[in-house]
Amino acid sequence: MRSLTLRACAYRFFDTFLLIVPFYTVMFSDRGLTPSQIGIALAAWSVTGLVLEIPMGILADRVSRRWLLFAGQTVRALGLVVWLLVPSFWGFLLGFVLWGVKSATQSGTFEALVYDEVTAQGRQEEYVRVIARAQSARFTGVLMASLLAAAAVGTGYPMLIAASAMAGATAAGLALLLPAAPRAMSMARRGYLAQFRLGVAHAAKLPGVAPLLVFIAGLQSIAAACADYWQLFGREVGLPAPWIALFIAALSASGVAAAALAHRMRAVSIRRLYGLVTLAGLALVAGAATFHTWSIVFPMVFVFFYWLVDVNTDAKFQHAIVQETRATVASVKGFATQCATTVLLLSFGLIAQVGDYRLAFLIYGVGMALLGATYAAWSYRRAGGIARTGKA
Repeated sequence: MRSLTLRACAYRFFDTFLLIVPFYTVMFSDRGLTPSQIGIALAAWSVTGLVLEIPMGILADRVSRRWLLFAGQTVRALGLVVWLLVPSFWGFLLGFVLWGVKSATQSGTFEALVYDEVTAQGRQEEYVRVIARAQSARFTGVLMASLLAAAAVGTGYPMLIAASAMAGATAAGLALLLPAAPRAMSMARRGYLAQFRLGVAHAAKLPGVAPLLVFIAGLQSIAAACADYWQLFGREVGLPAPWIALFIAALSASGVAAAALAHRMRAVSIRRLYGLVTLAGLALVAGAATFHTWSIVFPMVFVFFYWLVDVNTDAKFQHAIVQETRATVASVKGFATQCATTVLLLSFGLIAQVGDYRLAFLIYGVGMALLGATYAAWSYRRAGGIARTGKA
């Protein structure tokens, strides 16, 4: 188990050790892109993932997951090279398309690989611990990259992009060191469309999977839409460029803390997790409502609560699905998430174009709070109905 954890952590660290991450939306703005163009460029990443999400998930249930992760990391590194060579709207757009390929190859694939490996070792209960530590390594990658970027931003964006491409190439090599997790024997005899139909059927019919899938998709899409604009949040509240990177580092530190604590909450009820989502949304509302330099503390609270919930709901989701369609069903979830993320990324840019970034963050905070409150109320009513009827 230790070997699996170390390899998963190393992979996730270099997956996010990208020095350009604290600055890419600021870089787009500096290069003359309008808020709507930034939204379009970000949506290009999401649309690519949307188109490829389920095909890649099915592929991950049929071919080597390690090589699929390797291919995705390599393609993203090439996309960063495009940013380096063509620093314009169309270059950024193409780079995000290639980044979207990487996101599609990883979404569901990495988690399925880890879950099937701990299952093969007969230690499914360790999944939360392993995936939480991998998430901690992921945030540590962003944290270290942000700290280095704060010091190196004076050298210019090209240097940050080149260093990011090298980190992506390193992650590609580390992907090949991940374990070759076993696959269900029946998959080798099942066609692509049959695998797809079975995965969709499992997503719709397995007990508890569909509502959890919709919740996770809503949760992750709101968080993903906000994440790509945190740099602009920092700039809009008055942070200078080096401090924007330190702000991103602080958000990553919040994520590290949440991931480190997440496994201690594996026995927490789903209703309480819904409550934490409500609190996360209210924290974002508070940040947008105040919108001063000191308001950066509220996004940190948002990120902390979000990752506590995300790690634990992912574990509940993995426990609810079955091995033979694990990556396929996870990619159905990813597809739903990408659908929502595409709309939200575009909407965020349009809201900022018509109003401002503050208004966009305020609206998305309200949306997150409503998501958590709605699911908490539904869970409470459902528990009451079960208690009255005696049926689950």
